[in-house]
Amino acid sequence: MKKLAFLATVLFFQFTHAQDSTAVETVSPITLKKNEIKIDVLTLIARSRFHVSYERFLNKDFSVGLSASITKSNKKEDDFENGFNKTLPQYEANPFVRYSLSKSAVSYYFIEGFLSVNGGKYKELQRLEEGGTAYWTAVEKNYTDLAIGGALGYKLYIKEKFGIELFVGVGRNIINTDISPKYVQRVGANFGYRF
Repeated sequence: MKKLAFLATVLFFQFTHAQDSTAVETVSPITLKKNEIKIDVLTLIARSRFHVSYERFLNKDFSVGLSASITKSNKKEDDFENGFNKTLPQYEANPFVRYSLSKSAVSYYFIEGFLSVNGGKYKELQRLEEGGTAYWTAVEKNYTDLAIGGALGYKLYIKEKFGIELFVGVGRNIINTDISPKYVQRVGANFGYRF
């Protein structure tokens, strides 16, 4: 009986050890690369907006980053000068945090929370008086605002270093809402390099 109990115990430990050795998780080489720089080609072509980003990967699920953009569009400036638009966004800086919704490190969906410090010019009508005569005129001023928002996206890596990223999101300005745009868009197609 003792021999049978000893044999059962040895087989039990041998079986559990075999289970542990087969559960080894393979790690993708891309997870060792923690930094990525990106440029947004969609907004550069479609909206004359230069947009660059840096992303730091904290672990397989979370990353943080900062993106910045400058807009220089003749059409938007003409629309602003001719009174078709009340605001003219000119710059934006976005710190963000992302969470991966997929198990793969090479191809995954993500959600993002971001802040947006954005600014530009705005026009407002003011009533002026000169020599007893009152008249209305459009006065141009600058604005700066802060928006809070979220985005969804998809990222794919080619050869585990070149990234393609598509994302769409929106934020809402919360400080100077009477003079700044109500919403801030976060839409893009980034091409990046992970190192």
